[in-house]
Amino acid sequence: MGKAFVLSSASKANTTGGTFADSLAANAGDSLSVANFNTGGAKIVEMWGIDSDSVAELEVIYTRPESTHDQQHGVRFNIPALLPGGAAAVAAHNLLSGYGTIDLYKSDIPAFTVTTTAADDVLVSWVTKYDDLPGVQGVFSTPAQVSALQKSIVGIQCNAVASATQGAYGAQRAFNADDDRLHANTWYAILGYTLSTAITTVSLLGPDWGGQRVGGPAGVLNLDNSTWFWDQSLKWADALIPCFNSNNKGNVLVQIADGEASTAPKLDFLLYELNSQPGA
Repeated sequence: MGKAFVLSSASKANTTGGTFADSLAANAGDSLSVANFNTGGAKIVEMWGIDSDSVAELEVIYTRPESTHDQQHGVRFNIPALLPGGAAAVAAHNLLSGYGTIDLYKSDIPAFTVTTTAADDVLVSWVTKYDDLPGVQGVFSTPAQVSALQKSIVGIQCNAVASATQGAYGAQRAFNADDDRLHANTWYAILGYTLSTAITTVSLLGPDWGGQRVGGPAGVLNLDNSTWFWDQSLKWADALIPCFNSNNKGNVLVQIADGEASTAPKLDFLLYELNSQPGA
């Protein structure tokens, strides 16, 4: 059974402006399409976004009425980008938070459109939880199992930088590029992260998650995400803490995306060193 907890992003730089006049396109490496999952289901469990300069409104429309109700406006979200602290400083705003979810249906393709002011930059990210995604054998664990396997705790820094194109993912940076202290051939669980500067989205890609992207928000409202994955696992009563073997550390790739160009936060990932592979 291929559990997946997939991060996706869509964005547009330099919007035209107007009432739902701009469509967001999937960031490089991501897709708007719902993957062809097997048994179980799929749903968006978290969503966040930013307008770089002004307030904005987002609408998300899937083709299935069981998903987003209708083809007129679907689900509408306001993005209060000027609060708190002013534009260009707040990064991610929570859109779908708490326990609200959007049910998804295989192969459906949504439209993401926004109402903005001309020349704004918009970025929206979301997390889809798949119960069984073919070809994915991601190593995810529960808080209980991670606690039972914990050997030590460590914080690892990775200085990824956002793209010069607003909203796009920045260059991939190896997990061990700036802080190479992981023990060889050892399993680690990523609990979450802290950072020095608010950004919109933190992303990780790695072979131990079936090549799927995982991650979360990092705006002013989300600066205490040192246990983001742990908290997600508790929230959704599922094994959602991503784990990886340190032999893959050079292939665990960190990227960030933001509504501003070339944002350069310092990221510290909080990890538990484990005695063995979770679920083995």
